[in-house]
Amino acid sequence: MEMELEEIRGTFKPELIPPECGGEIDDYEEALHVLMKFVGSMASALEQVSGRGANAIVYQAGKRMGHDAGKLMEKTDNLENAMQELSQILGKEFFFEMWKPSSQESFTIERSGETEVKLLFRDCVVRQTLRRTGLPQKGPLCYLLYGYMVGAVEEVMDIKGKLDIDHVGPNACLKTLTINWGGK
Repeated sequence: MEMELEEIRGTFKPELIPPECGGEIDDYEEALHVLMKFVGSMASALEQVSGRGANAIVYQAGKRMGHDAGKLMEKTDNLENAMQELSQILGKEFFFEMWKPSSQESFTIERSGETEVKLLFRDCVVRQTLRRTGLPQKGPLCYLLYGYMVGAVEEVMDIKGKLDIDHVGPNACLKTLTINWGGK
């Protein structure tokens, strides 16, 4: 499995761009910034046209993408293991880690047939895109990532999940992922 993860992550590294594509790495960085502006404008327009429905639309799109990504991972019924493997696949683009207050023993909390884990997103291409385009957090692009996380967890654990926002900020966002053991 480790080799597969390296192959998956390696395909996204800019230094592995085939020579026949042309251009220098700086050209790709500039293109990325233009794409970030384009995606930000598209998300803003979608929100203007669809209102709050925009969040639901992109959440579902993200969830489909997450289910696809989850198919690359090994099935597990251990939420902490699923989160560690998913963070390896997402890599630096959506860097997150499990978080807990110092007074809490483990990363997960069990209650009434549900398990919760806090996820701290430190570096996120979505947040960077929003900052670059001047758009607020908690909009459609954030919901794309939320759907992605939920879809991947549902695929890997064969269970229903949801992701709630605890805090958004310029340097990190804190989310709560809840899985429902009765929702298999």
